[in-house]
Amino acid sequence: MPFSYQLEPEKIAQRPVSPPDAARLLVVERGTKELKDAFFRDLPDFLSPGDLIVFNNTKVIPARLRAVLEKGTASCELLLVEEVKRGQGSVFWSCLGRPLKKLTRSSRLFITDELSALVVERTSEERILVEFVSSSSRGVATLLAEAGSMPIPPYIRKGQADESDKTDYQTVFAQEEGSIAAPTASLHFTEDLNKRLIERGCHIHYLTMHLGPASFLPLAREGQEEKAPGQERLNFEPEFFLYLKQQKSQGKKVVAVGTSVVRALESMRFFEKQGFKGQVSTDLFIRPGHNFQIVDKVITNFHQPGTTHLMLVEALLGEEMLTRSYNHALGANYRFLSYGDGMLII
Repeated sequence: MPFSYQLEPEKIAQRPVSPPDAARLLVVERGTKELKDAFFRDLPDFLSPGDLIVFNNTKVIPARLRAVLEKGTASCELLLVEEVKRGQGSVFWSCLGRPLKKLTRSSRLFITDELSALVVERTSEERILVEFVSSSSRGVATLLAEAGSMPIPPYIRKGQADESDKTDYQTVFAQEEGSIAAPTASLHFTEDLNKRLIERGCHIHYLTMHLGPASFLPLAREGQEEKAPGQERLNFEPEFFLYLKQQKSQGKKVVAVGTSVVRALESMRFFEKQGFKGQVSTDLFIRPGHNFQIVDKVITNFHQPGTTHLMLVEALLGEEMLTRSYNHALGANYRFLSYGDGMLII
C-alpha cells in the first residue's frame, strides 16, 4: 500500500507567502536521515558548486472556463487539456468537463456573448472533444484566453481563481504555453534566489514538460491497481541529455525542481537512442522500487495523499523516511500543497 496520511484542511495553503522564497523548506538528508528546518532563501547553503539545477519552464494557460447549457440555466465547467485541431473559424480541444453527465454529444454551451462551444463526442472515461466557435471577428484563441481563469486546484479556494493567481500560479521563468497545472516547486523561486544560486556555483538549465491531468488525477483505490499518471508532453534536445551524462560522469549532481522534472529527466534515457528533436510524450510511472539514473537531489512541495507525486517521493525516500518527514512537517505547521512550503531531498 502506498504511503498516505491525514491532511486537515487548515494545513492547506490558500495563498503563497510573499516573497516566494520566504516559504519554509524542510531539508531531508537521506544519508544521515537528518531533518533540518530552513527557508527557501537558504537553499544556496544546502547545494554545492557544480550542482545542475533543472527547472520546468512551462507556462500555465487560463484553462478553466465556466459556461451555461443551452437548455435552461444549468452551469457547467470545462478544463482545456490539449488543442486537437483548428477548423474553419473554430478550434477543437480535448477537455475535462463538470458535471460530465450533462455534457452529452451535441450539447451547446455559452461561455461569453462572443464565444460558444459544442460537445462533439465523449472520447474517454474522463474527456470530451469540444469545438469552440466565435460569433465575432475576433479569433477563438483570443476569446478563450480572455474567458479562461487560472486552473488552480479545487483545494485552493474551491478552484475560484482571481487576479492574484495570474501571477501567483505562474513561475517567474514561465515561457512555453501548454500546462493546466503549475510546476509548483518552482513557484518558490525568485530572480534574486536564482542569482544567488549561480553565485554559489550552481548551473541552471530548463526543459519544457507540459502538465496535464496526470498532475492531479488520483490513484485508483479500493482494491484496484494504482493508475499510471498518463502521458505528458516533453520537449528536450538530445544534446541536453548528453550534457547531463557528461556532467554526472565528472561527479556533478543533478537537482530536479519538482516531480515533473524528475519524471522528465528519468524518461530521457529511454529516448536517448532515438535521435529525435522536438516533442515526445512520456508515460513513465515512478513508484517505490524505481532505480533513479539521472536525478540526485529533488526540490518538491508537500503532496496530496493518494497521488502519483507522493509515490514518486516515496520512491526517493522510502516509506519510513517519508513518514518521518511528513509527520515532522505536519507537527511543525508547514503549509501544504501547491501554494505551501516545500522540501529539499539530498
